[in-house]
Amino acid sequence: MIKSILNRIKDFNRFEWVLSVFILLIVTDLSILLDIGLLKQTLPFIFFTVVPGLLLVNSLKLHKMEFLKKIVLSVGLSISLLIFTGFLLNLLYPYILKPLAIEPALLALNLEVIILTLLDYHRSGQSFSMEHIFNFQLNYPGKLISPLLFPLLFPLLAIMGTYLMNNYLNNLILMVLLLSIPLYLVVIFYFKDRLNPLTFPLSLWLIGLGILLMHGLTSSHIMGRDVHAEYYCFQLTLSNLHWDINTYYNPYNACLDITILPTIYQVLTGIAGEYIFKLYFSLIGSFIPLVLYLVSRKYFKTEYAFFAGLLFIFQLFFINLTGAVRQEIAILFFFLAVMVLFDSFLEKMVQRKFLFLLFIFSLIMSHYTTSYVALVLMVPILLLPFIKGLLKERKLNFKNFDLILLYLFFLAVWFMIYAKVQFNAAGDVVAATAGIAGGANGGAGGGRDALVLSVLGIGLKSLPNTISAIVNDAVFLMMGIGLFAIFRDHKKWRKILDDEFIVGILLSITLLALFVILPGVSFFYGADRLFFQLLIFTAPLFIIGVIKFSNIIKKPQWKPALFLVLVISMFMVGTHLQYHLTGTPYSAEYDSSGSIRGENFIYDQEVIAAQWLNQYSDPNQKIYADSIGGSRLMLGNISIYRPSGINFETNKTLPGYIFLGYIGTRQGNVYETLDVIGDWSSFNYLFQNKSRIYDNYYAEVYQ
Repeated sequence: MIKSILNRIKDFNRFEWVLSVFILLIVTDLSILLDIGLLKQTLPFIFFTVVPGLLLVNSLKLHKMEFLKKIVLSVGLSISLLIFTGFLLNLLYPYILKPLAIEPALLALNLEVIILTLLDYHRSGQSFSMEHIFNFQLNYPGKLISPLLFPLLFPLLAIMGTYLMNNYLNNLILMVLLLSIPLYLVVIFYFKDRLNPLTFPLSLWLIGLGILLMHGLTSSHIMGRDVHAEYYCFQLTLSNLHWDINTYYNPYNACLDITILPTIYQVLTGIAGEYIFKLYFSLIGSFIPLVLYLVSRKYFKTEYAFFAGLLFIFQLFFINLTGAVRQEIAILFFFLAVMVLFDSFLEKMVQRKFLFLLFIFSLIMSHYTTSYVALVLMVPILLLPFIKGLLKERKLNFKNFDLILLYLFFLAVWFMIYAKVQFNAAGDVVAATAGIAGGANGGAGGGRDALVLSVLGIGLKSLPNTISAIVNDAVFLMMGIGLFAIFRDHKKWRKILDDEFIVGILLSITLLALFVILPGVSFFYGADRLFFQLLIFTAPLFIIGVIKFSNIIKKPQWKPALFLVLVISMFMVGTHLQYHLTGTPYSAEYDSSGSIRGENFIYDQEVIAAQWLNQYSDPNQKIYADSIGGSRLMLGNISIYRPSGINFETNKTLPGYIFLGYIGTRQGNVYETLDVIGDWSSFNYLFQNKSRIYDNYYAEVYQ
């Protein structure tokens, strides 16, 4: 039956395609306007996250492009259109007091879809074919179907496992998930010659989705360090149905992917705000590894590109991706910009330039630091034709100057007019970094990020910590061997890799080296974040390194085994399994205790206590909490300015309120810093002359 439906869809003519889009749009609108439960929470998200971008891809006459590229482009373009549409609507304030309300938002999005559909109809002409739009094949005779279907279990296990862990502290299903993934990888490489070609990209997507859901659905509330301030910015925009940087003059509030984008999703679907961050952004983030896979596959065999994607997925930053949403969306745009810049299918320069600029502009509006790193990489790459023409041909080649000028113009306009606070923040970081580099914070490891120190072998505190350092160093070693191979056999690799891509690799390695040389750089911008972004260029070094290493030891047949050992080891340390297996609870997802769980897992009663405090407390008095209390207070709609960290070095009673969450009330512990846990009994003086005015067993308030 399913096959017959698919065949019927593939027989659609141009008019039937347009009609089907309009019908689906009407059904989506009705689900919103009539508030049809589950349908409203799913269909608008899927439709407006895929369909507008797909229509734009078709309008650019890219309908014959490989389906996988088409779908990641469609998702990226749809999200970009949502951000730009919301931003343009926002400019109508004060003529429309609530420009992001359901009426203007739905009207604008409907108009956008209608225009794109008619444009698609006009430009497709007589060459229209549904087989070109949905140009994938499911049936491959003689190929195994079970490895293609099995990874569908990963997201399902993540959903069931988090439910069981959240409600009953039973991690059985999550452990099955975590053990099934490496076992599945071993099995598919044993049968790799008999696999359906769709197995690699589909399993990459589903493994990534399963891991993101495992983290995202842990607790009923958002988890992470950055995400609570991001969520606060979203709540400000949602409460006013209008984005205004001045309501909270902070670099976070200038990121449209955590202000305007989730607001549009919320007014369309009505889903709880936290689940936009936990669920919707998990689904969006699962497409990012596919972009890296596609870029790597241009230069390497499918299975090698698959390993590059796994290396990306098994990074700790990816696993915790929904804890830094502004960077998640920015990374998606950056990777897509790289993909279209190097994609051989985009023969027409106008298509390439349009898509590149759209993704770059979207990136700039999404996250400031990711934009700065992208600028350092992309401008030299775009300048390479000019430099080569000047040095080799002794003539001027202005091939990419239009891109560079538009790129820099939009960057200047955005950061100097709309997001000046982000530009100022970057200046402060540069100045502080220069001060540290000049000796303001000297000493061994002074100012360096803890991850950089561990990679250098400094500050290792335990066996699991050492295992993590060894695994990461092994990956870096493979990348180093890959870099050496490119230098040694540069003629060979210039035939395989584009010159511009090699420039991207060299610039990426230079930036990573700066994180080791200049301590201030890694102090102000986490090494894991930079490494994560640069993997679009450095993951191929990992592939080259493993291939070269297997040749050095004269065991080329060991390549699959070496890849498997390294990526499975990365999976183990990324999910903290080495801690779990050595008896140290270190996971927020599957351990019921431990410092990471205590910091990240938020109970409903803690939020209820914060909401009570917001409603009944004196708004002119400060609310004091330990280092993890602020996240609980912000979820209770308390202004970001009211919570204040406790100075545990004082010996005075604090004025105002003191908030204790679950860790304080039930375990008697206090997070003096995020890394230092003490005992509340050591700070009894803070409570002198104070009374407990609220207690729900999981949280207490003192005044």
